[in-house]
Amino acid sequence: MSRCLHSTLLFLLVWAGLGGAQSQPLGTESVTVNGTKPAPKEKLRDFILGYTAPAGAGGKMARWKYGVCPVVAGLPEAHAKFVTARVRQVAGMVGAPVADAQSCKTNIDIVSTLNPQVLLDEVRKKHRVFLGYHDAAQELHLATVTHPVQAWYTTQTVDLKGSAYIDDKLTNHGGFTIMVPRGAGYEQVFIPDARVASVTGSHLGDGISSELYHVIITVDPAKVQGRTLGALADYVAMLSLAQTQSFEACAPIASITNLVSRGCDAAVTTSEISANDLAYLQGLYRIDPRASFAHQQGEIAMRMVKDGR
Repeated sequence: MSRCLHSTLLFLLVWAGLGGAQSQPLGTESVTVNGTKPAPKEKLRDFILGYTAPAGAGGKMARWKYGVCPVVAGLPEAHAKFVTARVRQVAGMVGAPVADAQSCKTNIDIVSTLNPQVLLDEVRKKHRVFLGYHDAAQELHLATVTHPVQAWYTTQTVDLKGSAYIDDKLTNHGGFTIMVPRGAGYEQVFIPDARVASVTGSHLGDGISSELYHVIITVDPAKVQGRTLGALADYVAMLSLAQTQSFEACAPIASITNLVSRGCDAAVTTSEISANDLAYLQGLYRIDPRASFAHQQGEIAMRMVKDGR
């Protein structure tokens, strides 16, 4: 994706009326890691199954291969610096790559705005690839803001030979010709709108991996009142580093992902990134990127149990 395209996205962020968020500043506080007792294996499994979303095209757990480079819009400068620093800090703690803050190209847009739907309407009209991998029939639903804090993930697929392409179901990818048996000979058949990818052909591992390419995260300050800036920074860090479709479910273990979820048990509600969260992210950045999705989930669970989480 070109730098020009990303510049257009930044224009949309400003145009969407982000300044309104500054009228409701959030309190700052020091951020620590919440120590929790090890969770039972069954609850760890349920958390991993409930929280993890596979990349739409490659079907694997997506993670950053190139350095994360977050930017925050819609907050006072000091608050914005606090959030970006925390995202970068958590990334470093769990083994995710972190780009040089002075020269990197933004790949995580964190937007605090009272009008998140205005932003997503513009993204849908002009750069729908930022909504993630989807069919045209899914687009309106996907671009609808339904949560106080919500994320949209653009991923890319990498094949066995290292060729990478952005996961975009709505763009024509050309096509290719194959030879198929026909009678005593062969006939050329053209397959339109298709990519060629090198794979192993094995069910244990097809050689395909998924990577995070770009993330948009919106925070509606009117709907997160009472949460501190530190808590929101930790929640945003979690969303920035691991793809999910779970934004208001109650995780069965102590997790920052329960921050804006209603009705969660007090025992699993935390205002700080938990040891469980860090263990999950550390597992994500240590798994075999080419293994099957189920194998990747199992590998994270095994590592979390081994580490005593």
